[in-house]
Amino acid sequence: MNTLEDVEALFRRLLQSGHFEGLPKNPDHLDTVLAVAVSGVVRRRPHAEPEINEVLIDWLESVASDVDHVTLRRRMVDCGFLKRTTNGSRYFLNYGRVVEVLGDPAVSVDVRAIIHDIAIERQERKAAYVRGV
Repeated sequence: MNTLEDVEALFRRLLQSGHFEGLPKNPDHLDTVLAVAVSGVVRRRPHAEPEINEVLIDWLESVASDVDHVTLRRRMVDCGFLKRTTNGSRYFLNYGRVVEVLGDPAVSVDVRAIIHDIAIERQERKAAYVRGV
C-alpha cells in the first residue's frame, strides 16, 4: 500500500519531462500507475469497452502520454485492475486490487496538478539560470 506522498513522488519522477513517456518496468510502480489511471472508472457497474476507452484516453491525454489506451487497458486486465466478462463485452473495476495498491479509501492523486507544478519549477529554474543565479 502506498501513501499519498509515495504516489505523488512516483508521479513527479515519471512526469519530470512534462509528459508520461511509458509504463514503468518496476512492477510496484506499474501497479501504482494503473491504480491511479483506473480511478476514473465507476465502481460496481459493468462498462462497455468504449466507456473504458474514454476514461483511459482522457487520463492519457491529461498526462500527455506516449502510451495508447489499448495497451493501458490490456495491462489493467493483465494486472487485475479490470475484470472482463468471458465474452469480453463488459468490464468491471476490481476495486479490491486498487485498494491493495492505494489503500482504502483509495489515495486520489491530481496528476494534472503535478504536471503543472513541474512546469512551473522548470520555468523558475530556467529563469534563475538566465539571471545567472
